[in-house]
Amino acid sequence: MELTSQAKEILEELNNDRSLRFEQLVERGYDQSYVSRASLELEEKGLAEVSEETQESFELSEEGRNVSENGSPEYRLAEELRNGSKDLSEIQNVNLDVALGQARKRDWISIENGVATLLKDFQELEDKVSQKLDEGDYSQELVDRGLVNRAQETVRTVELTDKGLSLDPSDVDELFNVEADAEPLRRGKKHYYKNILNYARQTWIEMGFQEMEGDYVVPSFLNFDALYTPQDHPARELHDTFFVERPGEADLEEYGEKVDHVSQTHQDGWTTGSIGYQTDWNVSQAERNVVRTHTTAVSVQRLHEIDISDEDLPKKFFIVGRNFRNETVDRTHLAEFYQTDGIVVGRDLDFRNLKGYVTEFFEKMGYDDVRLVPSYYPYTEMSVEVQVYEEDEDVWTGMGGAGMFRPEVVKPMLGFEAKVLAWGLGIPRIAFMAAGLEDIRELYRNDIQLINQTPVWRPDWDQGDQS
Repeated sequence: MELTSQAKEILEELNNDRSLRFEQLVERGYDQSYVSRASLELEEKGLAEVSEETQESFELSEEGRNVSENGSPEYRLAEELRNGSKDLSEIQNVNLDVALGQARKRDWISIENGVATLLKDFQELEDKVSQKLDEGDYSQELVDRGLVNRAQETVRTVELTDKGLSLDPSDVDELFNVEADAEPLRRGKKHYYKNILNYARQTWIEMGFQEMEGDYVVPSFLNFDALYTPQDHPARELHDTFFVERPGEADLEEYGEKVDHVSQTHQDGWTTGSIGYQTDWNVSQAERNVVRTHTTAVSVQRLHEIDISDEDLPKKFFIVGRNFRNETVDRTHLAEFYQTDGIVVGRDLDFRNLKGYVTEFFEKMGYDDVRLVPSYYPYTEMSVEVQVYEEDEDVWTGMGGAGMFRPEVVKPMLGFEAKVLAWGLGIPRIAFMAAGLEDIRELYRNDIQLINQTPVWRPDWDQGDQS
C-alpha cells in the first residue's frame, strides 16, 4: 500500500496508541492542518475513522464564587430589609445594580421615593440561586447572569480500524506523485470580515451620511440615561455591562444644563410632554463609567455636539464601531461585536423615511426582502425590529432595532424639538450568515487557511463561486 509521508507518520503514531485526539498529535509536534490531511487520507483508505464530539464544561465565575460563599445579591438585600424598610443609600455591602433588578423581578421588594420595602416574610424566602450553584445545577439563568461560565470545545479523534491495525507501517511505501501540481501561490487578501465592515461604511457614505466617532469608555449618562433608559433597568446590571473601575466616574460638566434636563425628563417628563418615570434620578449612577454596550451612545453624543439650524436640516450621521457586553462567549455570542448605528435629524421626517433608509442599506448589503416588525426600545417610539429573509433557510432573521427617537431623548440632548430617525444594526449576523460559518468566533481568527478559503465578500456573492 502507498501513503503520503504525512499519512505514514500519523499511522506510525496510531500504531502504538490506536486512538489519539488531534490535540495530542499537535502536542507531539505536528501541525493542525498536517494532522487533518493525514487523518482524512487514512480514513479514505479505510485505515482509520475520524470522529468529532462537542464537549461542554462549566465553571463558576468570580461573581459566581462570591454568590456561592455569601449568597445572591437579591437575598442579601432581602436580609437587609428583614427588620424594616431602608433608604437605598443606607444599604451597604450589597451590589444594588443586580440586587434591585432581581428582587423586583421576584416581587420580593418595592421601591418608593428611594426607600426599599420587603413585601414578603423573610423566613419564606429561599436563596435558590446560591443553592443551585452549590449543587452544581448550572441552568441557563445562571449563565445569563454571569455566575457560571460555559465553554464548548470540539474534540476530533482519529482511531485505527481493524484494517489499519493489521497493517505494518514498515510495509507501507511513501507515495510520491511527480505529476502533481505545485502548491498554488496566493496573493495577499483582506480579512473577510474587514471587507464587510468597509463595505458597510462605504454604503452609508454613498447614501449621503457623515461618519461619527466616539469613545469606547463612556459615562452611563450617554449609554443609558440620555437614551431615556430607567436607572433600574436590567440592562444596567453588572451581568450585562462592563463597568470601569479606574476611572470609575466621569465628569458630566461638559453637558451643562442638559444633565438637569435629562434628570427632570426621567422624573416628571420636563417639557417633553411626557410624565417621565415618576421616580428619583441619581446623578451618581449617571456618572459611572462603562464600556459602551451599543453605538447608540455615539448617536446621542452627536445630538449633544451638533450645532444646527433649520437651514442645515436634514443631517445624516452613521458609525460602524465596536461594542462590548458582559456575554458568555460561545459559538453564537461574543463579548465584543460590531454594530452600525445611524441617525437622521430633520423637521419633516416620518416612519416612511426610516423604512426607506434601512431597506436601502440592506438591499445594498445583498438582501432583497426586508421587513420591519413592531418591537420595543426605551428610547424610540415607534420601535421596530429589522428582519431580512434568508431564502436558503426559509426564515426571517432579526438584524437589529430601529425607530424614531422619543422626545424624551431628542429635546434634552439636541436642545430643541425635531424628528430623529435612529437604528442600530448588527453586522456580525450579516457576515456569519453570508459565510455559512457555524461558530461566530471564526470571524476574528487570523487563520491564513480559513482566510484563503473564504471568498471575497460582495452582496451578490454566489456560494458556488469561491474565487
